[in-house]
Amino acid sequence: MMFWRVARDLTRPLPTWDASSKLSLAIAAPLMPLLLALGFFGPAALQLPARIGAFGLLVAIQLLFLYANRREASPYHQAQRCFIAGDYQAARELLESTPDRGRASVDALILLGNTYRNLGDFGSSQAAIARALTLKPERHLALFSLGKLNLVQGQYGSACDCFERAIQCGAPDIARFDWGQASYLLGKRDEAARRLLDARESLAEDPAQLLLAGYYLRELDAGDAPEGGRIRENLQHWRREAAKYAATPYGLHLSQVVSDLEAELEKSEVEAI
Repeated sequence: MMFWRVARDLTRPLPTWDASSKLSLAIAAPLMPLLLALGFFGPAALQLPARIGAFGLLVAIQLLFLYANRREASPYHQAQRCFIAGDYQAARELLESTPDRGRASVDALILLGNTYRNLGDFGSSQAAIARALTLKPERHLALFSLGKLNLVQGQYGSACDCFERAIQCGAPDIARFDWGQASYLLGKRDEAARRLLDARESLAEDPAQLLLAGYYLRELDAGDAPEGGRIRENLQHWRREAAKYAATPYGLHLSQVVSDLEAELEKSEVEAI
């Protein structure tokens, strides 16, 4: 009875499978009893190869069931992909249709807030992140996102407070870069240098932020000027950020940074001739 119940549960989704998955199962299913028969009752020379083949086919069938019964990504995960790809409009449309409930609602609200920020809708961004913090006040990603929102609006003191709280609540060390940047823009030179130096190791996989950290550290007399190659490879990122936030104090600051880095790049190229 147990066998038939398991078989029934396994085969119930078959009508919903795509055509290629159904065809694969139709080919694999008859081969299994044939290989088992050869493995136990066939010629001695064929028994071991047949058993190995049966085992491999069993693994393939299991993978086939996992693949054919896969579920489509949730709107939240689809929105994540759009956000990473820079398609903020598509991410917004997906997230606005996601119900504000369930296990992922806090992270969905945070992602929606970050999406609004990248679209320049700071009021909606504030509302979404505030809602997330109401649901989970110690969520470090929400605190960090609020810090980013304050940063791009030129509210550097509030940004520092948010980044500090985010780190206290478990944010990764990379958040110290943003804290250091906000401290620099607030005019707290010693604190900025310390936080940027603390963040450098964690920035190894984010060369664009590493470039900006190098720029700030040079300005703070705490490091050397960024290399020309690093500027050339990552300057376009900061051009885009400056254009995105052009109407804000932060955007004006990034425009000046880009101008300084372009001058540094031209100087390094002249010296290389």
